Amino acid sequence: MNPQLELSIIIVNYNVKDYLAQCITSILSNKTTFTFEIIVVDNNSKDDSLDFIQKNFPNVNLIALNKNTGFGFANNIGFENAKGKYILLLNPDTVLQEDTLQTMYEFMESNPEVGIAGCKVLNPDGTLQLACRRGIPTPWVAFTKLFGLQTLFPKSKLFGRYNLTFLPEDEFAYVDAISGSFMFLRREVFVQLRGFDSDFFMYGEDLDLCIRAKKIGWKVAYVPFTSIIHYKGQSAKRGEFDSTFHFFKSMEIFTRKHFGKSKIFLFLIKTGIIFRQLLAKVSSYKTEILFVVLDLLFANFSLLLASWIRFGKMFSFPDYAYPTVFIVLSLVVFLSMVSAGEYFEFRHNIWNTSFALLISFFVLSSLTYFFKEFAFSRGVLLLTIGFTLVLTNLTRIIFNLNKGIYSVRRIAFVGYNPTTEAIIEALEKTESTNLEIVGNFVLDNIDRNASKLPVLGNVDELPNLAEVYQINEIIFTDERISKIEILDLLQKVETKRIKIYYAQGYEDVLASDLISSLMKDKNLLDDYRLLKFRFRFFKRVFDLTLLMLLITIGIPFLFLFFEKEKRKVGNLVGILIGKMTFVGLDKEYMHIYSKKPLITISEASSNFAITPRMKEKLNNFYLQNYSPLLDLEILFKYKRGRDGKNTTKVSS
Repeated sequence: MNPQLELSIIIVNYNVKDYLAQCITSILSNKTTFTFEIIVVDNNSKDDSLDFIQKNFPNVNLIALNKNTGFGFANNIGFENAKGKYILLLNPDTVLQEDTLQTMYEFMESNPEVGIAGCKVLNPDGTLQLACRRGIPTPWVAFTKLFGLQTLFPKSKLFGRYNLTFLPEDEFAYVDAISGSFMFLRREVFVQLRGFDSDFFMYGEDLDLCIRAKKIGWKVAYVPFTSIIHYKGQSAKRGEFDSTFHFFKSMEIFTRKHFGKSKIFLFLIKTGIIFRQLLAKVSSYKTEILFVVLDLLFANFSLLLASWIRFGKMFSFPDYAYPTVFIVLSLVVFLSMVSAGEYFEFRHNIWNTSFALLISFFVLSSLTYFFKEFAFSRGVLLLTIGFTLVLTNLTRIIFNLNKGIYSVRRIAFVGYNPTTEAIIEALEKTESTNLEIVGNFVLDNIDRNASKLPVLGNVDELPNLAEVYQINEIIFTDERISKIEILDLLQKVETKRIKIYYAQGYEDVLASDLISSLMKDKNLLDDYRLLKFRFRFFKRVFDLTLLMLLITIGIPFLFLFFEKEKRKVGNLVGILIGKMTFVGLDKEYMHIYSKKPLITISEASSNFAITPRMKEKLNNFYLQNYSPLLDLEILFKYKRGRDGKNTTKVSS
């Protein structure tokens, strides 16, 4: 260790060269009375971070790793190369004040009992980032955080202990933990603890380090005398990994490590994790859920209004009719809307709604023939559907007008070639004022150099970078990407309301056709039935119906259609609980529709060898053309193949 060097600043970078440049610039602008070094550990970035740093910051000690090893492991690598008396672990998406390094250095020099210290961490809007000071997540503290009690009662010492929200943000305090975005610590602390626990890929390792430091006698301090700005989560947004998965995985690792003997705590944590995951899922569909709730409210209100107009009072039916009429009306309207593709497909228009309500009218009318005791008034039914039609379509008109007025169509391309240029030229000739071409995603560095558009990142980073750049339309023009790969990406961006268009290999002619589809709001998703909520719903109903038939009156067919291995009880239970399906995709394509199948389309297709290319086409066909009748046809073809001993062979 160089005795002249007081501080080593370690920054782990992953695909955020723009933020990293800003961070290093803010470090170099700090006024200090001591010497320091900057070490950047790059976790195999794909945005030219290495070349950029070498060119613009030649004095930075750059360590390039050949894979993304995670936050903790990469920091440990950085520490092995550090020479300073103190270590500052710093996120690349941060900006320091000019006095930050000097203030924290002087604090540590004056407080030898403190092993780890963190400053005030601010969001870009100037508000306090709550994670910069934390309590130990005991069972109760974790419960209050996971179930939102801290958010509801931030000033309560009982409920606000996870982020110590009851403390003034400008008050110095000894705390249980600080944020890993800015962690100033003594070299001997890192040595004693042997660095971060690399079991944590990302999230949780900073909390674990602080708790271990406290256990061996060091104090952890929150020092609000200086501050930094933290653009939280930029690396996670630009990564190929599932940050939500790693967050909950880290919580589970932390719980088992520090509270492993507490079965109650483990149960609470798992319950809380499931609750938060469910909340996150619901949040991504909040607009769709709002439409469902409003439509059902409108339908039931319309029934009451129609009853009042026809009979002079809202509850005009016999007592036995309530609440049955409300339940049946709601169920029929909901299923009709699903059948018309109006729910959970992120598109709402008056034609789908009108068609769905027409279906509802005929279904409800038919039901009155079978249940005469509920055939109160055809006029009430007609008025109910009419009022519902007006109210539901009015909400859709308002929603679409608002979306059209205030939304900007931000378009990105995947691939740069003559087709891309032809489409750009055609788009520029349109008179749309709310259209903006953001840039291009590439497959490799050769494409990066050839592109005349701003390069946004590699194609595998698209799901996260689409949100960063606020992209809402993506056009694929690179012929090297198969439709199956595009569908995989489409699955990951579905809830982000991004439209995807397929435009490979047709150049000028296709460009004009694509412009037409762009103007008509035609999405690639429209061509793939099994990616739509309604068809997945139909498939689930088909699976359950067929299962019930096969294990009751159709038991002989169970033995007739399926060999012993496929009719195991475990497989039938898997179909019942929704983890399996009768007919599905081959295992290479199960990331698109993840339920494990008893039979695949390639198993039932022919008596000759199936190449990987043919298999891809078969699976693509199944995704595009799914229907319950197609599943039945595949089952019968599979049965005929077995009878004829035509076992499908798959070539390698």
